[in-house]
Amino acid sequence: MELRCFQAITCYQAVINNLEEAHELIDTAISTSLKESKPVYISISCNLPAIPLPTFSRHPVPFILAPKVSNQMGLDAAVEAAAEFLNKSVKPVLDVSTMIRCGQKTILFLINNGGYTIEVEIHDGPYNVIKNWNYTAFVDAIHNGEGKCWTAKVTCEEELVKAIKTATNEQKESFCFIEVIVHKDDTSKELLEWGSRVSAANSRPPNPQ
Repeated sequence: MELRCFQAITCYQAVINNLEEAHELIDTAISTSLKESKPVYISISCNLPAIPLPTFSRHPVPFILAPKVSNQMGLDAAVEAAAEFLNKSVKPVLDVSTMIRCGQKTILFLINNGGYTIEVEIHDGPYNVIKNWNYTAFVDAIHNGEGKCWTAKVTCEEELVKAIKTATNEQKESFCFIEVIVHKDDTSKELLEWGSRVSAANSRPPNPQ
């Protein structure tokens, strides 16, 4: 799954499951990145980094890149095309702004568990904890007193029920944004089971073949 995610944005992918291919694959990945001036993807099985490999103790082979001639017209055209593509993409912040400006009577729920729960169940670590924003204040800032907008932050079932009641009654003519704070481990039994299986698969020894 991870490899498929990066295939579209990298010019070379190296998946290293055994030491025999490691040096060649890493060299190829780095040289390809240098030649193409694009990112590459390198995945190394978790049980390999601690195993010494004699070839990595040798001096690296000299690598020379011919200087590239920049095509300013081509670069300008590429930048313009990229900007046009990005401007067509959906932007959540602009969507909220547009909803408020156009008087949408929508109830938007943001489930905030403070991190990446799916990744935590596979392999926990500090990298799965995100920097929290004050999301309700963010929407209030977009609102800026123009149009009808109501926000709420809830931390328990009773507060959620009350917020939904307010959104569907007193604030039914407004755009309503409700941030629901949940525990980072609030997950289903199925996700826990799936995470343990993926974790076990990722940590297994590489296939000798």
